[in-house]
Amino acid sequence: MIWDTTKYFLTYDQVFRKIYVRQIKSLRKDFFKIIENASKKNYQKIDWWVSPIGERNNYSTKLFHFICIIDSIEYFYLKKIPIDKIIIDNVNLYKILEKKFPRYNFELKKTKNYSNIFITITKHLLVFLISKIYKNNDKLKKFSKKIILVDKFVSSANLFEDRYYNHFFERKKNVMYFPTIVNLKILKLIKTTIKIQRSKKFLSKFDLLNINDFIFSIFYLFRRKKLFVKNVYYKKINISRIINDEILSNKNINASIIGIQNYLFVKRLANKKIYFKKFINWFENTAVDKGLNLGFNTFAKNIETIGYQGFTSYKEFMCLDPLHFEKKYNLLPNKIVCIGKNLIEPKKEFYKNIDIVLGPALRFNHVYKNMNIKKKYLNSVLLNLNLDIENSKLIVENVMKTDFYKKYGGKIYLKSHPLMNIKKIINVMDKKNVFLVKGNIFDLASKFKLTITSGATSSIMETLVAGCKLCFPFDNFTDAYSLKLMNTPKSYYKVCSNISELSNYLVKSTKANNKILINKNFKKKIFNKMTKKNQIILQ
Repeated sequence: MIWDTTKYFLTYDQVFRKIYVRQIKSLRKDFFKIIENASKKNYQKIDWWVSPIGERNNYSTKLFHFICIIDSIEYFYLKKIPIDKIIIDNVNLYKILEKKFPRYNFELKKTKNYSNIFITITKHLLVFLISKIYKNNDKLKKFSKKIILVDKFVSSANLFEDRYYNHFFERKKNVMYFPTIVNLKILKLIKTTIKIQRSKKFLSKFDLLNINDFIFSIFYLFRRKKLFVKNVYYKKINISRIINDEILSNKNINASIIGIQNYLFVKRLANKKIYFKKFINWFENTAVDKGLNLGFNTFAKNIETIGYQGFTSYKEFMCLDPLHFEKKYNLLPNKIVCIGKNLIEPKKEFYKNIDIVLGPALRFNHVYKNMNIKKKYLNSVLLNLNLDIENSKLIVENVMKTDFYKKYGGKIYLKSHPLMNIKKIINVMDKKNVFLVKGNIFDLASKFKLTITSGATSSIMETLVAGCKLCFPFDNFTDAYSLKLMNTPKSYYKVCSNISELSNYLVKSTKANNKILINKNFKKKIFNKMTKKNQIILQ
């Protein structure tokens, strides 16, 4: 057997996948402890907290993947399970494993690290320059103790397209948006930046940052080596060089630069004595957020900060749940707001004493509208795909391997994430009985008996409260674990461990005589309906 650890873990041979997935649950605390220990040297530096390690974002660093590999190989080694070859793509991990497990044959695979640093810096420079050219000094004169500044990601030239707060703040005169532009090509980036500067509703960070601040944020690229650690151990193995490799990763360099700019923005606010009522942060606890919250907790403690988590709980995205040392090092907002009663305890999994309060589910108020519960599509399944290309591709591949599709003519309807290019997954023009659909996942799911999905997305819970059963076409641990922590009835979902089990479940679950499940009490505990009372925390 050959184990190529460089491939997507859910495509591993069953013997490797089973053990690796088991490590995901057991090693999360170890992963967080490694980061806590590594942070002791650099905890006072903003550069550290926006780095892939300090950020604690498992989508930005492969460190968690590497410790899962170490523990999996240790299991195979102790059980004397023969492996012909193990392929590794990190030279320092390769050296560690070769020394620790001499009976195994390891191969170092050279991989191309595609970097878009030049494009990233170019985009930042354009936004900075255009913001200065079109700067409106009158915006800052409006600031008073009544103003609420709201963190908002802008991914469209339409500034008021709102995937985050469902237009809750647009009609409020005392609210201004603090924009972060994401996923726009250069031409749209330029147009959008100009619109932001001309809009009275938006305040850009570059209205306060100067050229030295901008250079400092970009020169993070050259300061990173100063963050290198020594003598950080995992199971008596010095993994410092692996950590240092990850510090130099460019996978999420854009977020690191934005995090530093956010930190400096708050510093400039304080220097100019510009104060306002509160700052509402779309709180995912990434580098972008850590820059903001460390800034407010360091320079502007008199401004209340609200970390609004306007999404459900998904354990695949590990930095979402706050930790004690993040509170200790001033990286968290004053209050964290979640949108459902059943979400509070899952978010406290690793920090029991954190204060989390209940607020309105702003962008999910539509789940309370009247539905047409008559299902329209039989012998059909809805595939709800997220931004993770490998995950989404595997969902499609697994379903198309089933007898449900190949033998019984089952129809596949694909709903992709609005920011994902579906052509990277499949060309539907070449496939029979495969169709693309668009629209709100709640409305779409209400028309199907069964939806297949996976990953870090709130649309999973939207599907369930729409009365549609859910199927995970593979076991990655985190999908089912997240639902379990939210007290989701087991009858609502199914985890299929192989293609045969998946096929049988699809055939059985898409028939006409299946009952529709809509538990109104469960819905209320996942998506807190907006009321005048629970809006107060955001006002």
